[in-house]
Amino acid sequence: MERTILIIEDEKLIIVSTQMVLEAVGYRVESAMNGEDGIKTAKEVKPDLILLDIMMPGIDGWETLTRLKRDPDLTNVPVIIFTAREHARGHQKSNDMGAAGYFRKPFEPDELIELVEKHVGQSARV
Repeated sequence: MERTILIIEDEKLIIVSTQMVLEAVGYRVESAMNGEDGIKTAKEVKPDLILLDIMMPGIDGWETLTRLKRDPDLTNVPVIIFTAREHARGHQKSNDMGAAGYFRKPFEPDELIELVEKHVGQSARV
């Protein structure tokens, strides 16, 4: 069964590099460049996991996370905060808001794959 990862990120280069890593190990990847489009895409594709940037135009990642967790169809989808910022408050806030994890950009491909596989529940690798 093909697993789908949704990347909600406003930097195209990050989307492309993340997509390449995840597709190389068998995941289907969808993307959106802002929170509003991300929520819409999540409702359409019902991803197995969402990688969510915090600093984006329009609604930020925190508001996007709040809306995702309020939606009965999406509340159980694991969301990993995917950010260039690293600080203890961000980790704590992401936990308090129901995120499954907090991951720092730039990333090591193997660490990203390991984290995704941990939360998706099974490897997409063939």
